[in-house]
Amino acid sequence: MENLKLRFPPVAVFFSFAVIIWMVATLLPGDINLHGAETAFLVIGIGAGGYFGVTGLSEFRRARTTTSPSHPENASAIVSDGIYSKTRNPMYLGLQFILLGWAIFQGNLFAIPVALGFAVYITLFQIKPEEDLLEENFGQEYLAYKARVRRWM
Repeated sequence: MENLKLRFPPVAVFFSFAVIIWMVATLLPGDINLHGAETAFLVIGIGAGGYFGVTGLSEFRRARTTTSPSHPENASAIVSDGIYSKTRNPMYLGLQFILLGWAIFQGNLFAIPVALGFAVYITLFQIKPEEDLLEENFGQEYLAYKARVRRWM
């Protein structure tokens, strides 16, 4: 499991989970009838996800620090303003909202836990390794930020 840390780009993980959600919804029983509200859940998921993702990315750019999840050791600053005062991982949170909207849109009960599996995977193999590197690079400053702001929300 150690070799999975920081191995796959989060966007690739996101698309993999999206495909798995579709496959589960297609292949397994468990259809739920949302009486036409499926599209609303997808639109809400994409809207919320887009907001968190774009806002998080723009805060990183404004702070002139790396946006590359493959190389968190290149971070030049701890971004703690704006959306980062509410969640330490708005970009991953945005991807999670989109996957939840997609899973509900599929109308299959088994698709929702798969979508939540993204949070588990990304926490274990992306977020925690990133946090370890940030603690190593920024020490007490990052630990104080971590104590102040929740990982997800």
